[in-house]
Amino acid sequence: MNRVKKLVIVGGGTAGWIAASWFHRRWGSMMDVTIIDKSKPERVGVGEATLLSFPAVMQNMGYTVEDWFNTIDATFKAGILFPGWGSEENVVWHPFGFASVGEEKIPLYDIWTNYQNKYDIKDISPLYLSCTKNCIEVDCVKDTYAYQIDCGKLVQFLQNRVSPSIEYIKSDVKQVVKNGDDIEKLILEDGEVTGDLYLDCTGWKQLLIGDDNVDYSDRLFIDSALAGRVKYIDPDKEQHPYTDCEALEHGWRWRIPTRSRIGTGYCFNRHVTDPDEVADAFVKHWDNRISKDELKLLDWKPQRVKKFWKGNVVSIGLSAGFIEPLESTGLALMIRGCEYLEECMYGCVYNPSYEPEVYNIRMLANYESAVDYINMHYAYTKRKGKFWDYVRANWKKSGMQQYMEDQINDPDFQTIQSDRTSSFFGGSNWHVWLLQLRDQSIPQKTYWHKTKQDVVPRFNRYMETLNKNVLESTKQKVLINAWYGQKNSMV
Repeated sequence: MNRVKKLVIVGGGTAGWIAASWFHRRWGSMMDVTIIDKSKPERVGVGEATLLSFPAVMQNMGYTVEDWFNTIDATFKAGILFPGWGSEENVVWHPFGFASVGEEKIPLYDIWTNYQNKYDIKDISPLYLSCTKNCIEVDCVKDTYAYQIDCGKLVQFLQNRVSPSIEYIKSDVKQVVKNGDDIEKLILEDGEVTGDLYLDCTGWKQLLIGDDNVDYSDRLFIDSALAGRVKYIDPDKEQHPYTDCEALEHGWRWRIPTRSRIGTGYCFNRHVTDPDEVADAFVKHWDNRISKDELKLLDWKPQRVKKFWKGNVVSIGLSAGFIEPLESTGLALMIRGCEYLEECMYGCVYNPSYEPEVYNIRMLANYESAVDYINMHYAYTKRKGKFWDYVRANWKKSGMQQYMEDQINDPDFQTIQSDRTSSFFGGSNWHVWLLQLRDQSIPQKTYWHKTKQDVVPRFNRYMETLNKNVLESTKQKVLINAWYGQKNSMV
């Protein structure tokens, strides 16, 4: 058994400070935490939208929503809107809340297949109608909303809370001294550091773990983004409680409205389209509200490390891998890495012949399932342009997508609603996307018609409650001011 008395984290971005805060605040009485960051840090800050797990993670580190909501410029996130996916006219809504109906808990979207000529699928989805009016359903805040945040301010928040209690070294790592897969010491500009376990949070540089990677380019199509910030013109309209990811000619664009500004980026493939061409299109898309000089080019290879935990080194964050910004998996995978590592070294002790392999298997399952889910978004596209021609020429249907489509196509099969043991995305996440993306006819589910007589009246009551919740919802701006004070600067 290996006892971790000192944890050394290299890299001071989002992953580094989340890891430092997580392990210090939960295990600081049993081990020392050291974080090493460059004297002049480089922040990537690709993702600024979270998944449902984020508030619970912050709570597990000892931070209440009131502690961080204003400080990191948070707004609410009810889901993700995907205009233009599949075809220019199509709009896909990915909700965070999923419902079932009746004592038998019939999945909502199974019932919808019998009402598809009466209701648009988005109109029966929890929170959709209210969020398109920039309103919040107050009773659902705790369980069904995530948050849109400024990742730079999240890093600063965590750093301010944790750095006084840990060893914080501002220095470049000049040499990593290894014995096989184990790090013996780190040589810095002005000294050396040793530890029992090392976390590589150095991003795409992979300074500690090395660059032995699995390439996902055969399954994913985005490898670059031009990122920037846009000032609000009409915050009452533009500061909406959902993330907007619109498909465009060269790829897709994210728009994430935080309290102070809109975070945005144009994702594309630099081997298909020149970045300068994308930049011109992006400026035009925003009606010159952003200039080319303000855009930051981010480029990467979609990949993951072969082994997330190797020797006494664990890679967390971008150093472990990166898929693309779609569906906010980057921040979620950082957090998942910390959670799994804690479970493997609970009590600051781990078995080196067993725990690293368990960790690697669990992280592999999360990455692979996320890649399958992101890959599915590019299915059945009819869009025009070089990028989308490239997608059609290279896209292949995954086994998981086929499995989910088989569930949809079988009238006698109750679709699996949720299975997130090894993924952020359960059956309902897949089904709601595929039902909106596919252009094939959707069979009506008939398995519950004769034996579950309470479903239809319960569905009707659900729709009445849904409409009532929309009428009683509160404007996001009003709710934020009431709960968290008047801070709502638009700069």
